[in-house]
Amino acid sequence: MNPRMKFVIISFVMLTTATATSYAQKLHVGVVAGANMYKITGRSYDNKSQTGFSAGAYGEYTISRLLAIQPELLFSQTIGNLDPNSFSQIYPGAISSKVYLNYISLPVMVAFKPTPEISVLLGPQYSYLVSQTTGLLPGNAYGNKDAYKKSDVSLVFGGQLNLNKVKIGIRYTVGLQDINNINPSDTWKYHGFHFYLGYRLK
Repeated sequence: MNPRMKFVIISFVMLTTATATSYAQKLHVGVVAGANMYKITGRSYDNKSQTGFSAGAYGEYTISRLLAIQPELLFSQTIGNLDPNSFSQIYPGAISSKVYLNYISLPVMVAFKPTPEISVLLGPQYSYLVSQTTGLLPGNAYGNKDAYKKSDVSLVFGGQLNLNKVKIGIRYTVGLQDINNINPSDTWKYHGFHFYLGYRLK
């Protein structure tokens, strides 16, 4: 190998390493807020989307020009409408109403950036239920259990515009677990669209 070729190869390796190191040191944080257009599916529900809200913080850790990790910590609301006929048939004496589920959610997404202005997002989301509508079930028929499980795991995917310090995005969330805590034969899952606006603080 001639000296010129060696110089080119060494220069390329050094430049690639320096670039990767530079990108790896880029960590941004910001705030985010948006709306959830989710619906809860199952025999007990009307399967119509309801509008909730979400708000929280995000981080973005750049791995390379094309890839970043984008974790978020969100307060996220899911709303569902119980079907009065089906719900009372499955759970005699139960009270049908609109259901509010409030979660602390942690989505951790891989962001693929074909251009700096566009991110394609994909990743898992863990959610912990901090409050829920109660009083749906009659007396002690179900052992005073809460109707909804505390934990849920979802898959999240979507797209995002990166406009300097502003992020505008749309994602689709697919619930992977049954959140029904009282009847394993009546599966409840939530899924739908999440629209959001973020602002980078650092």
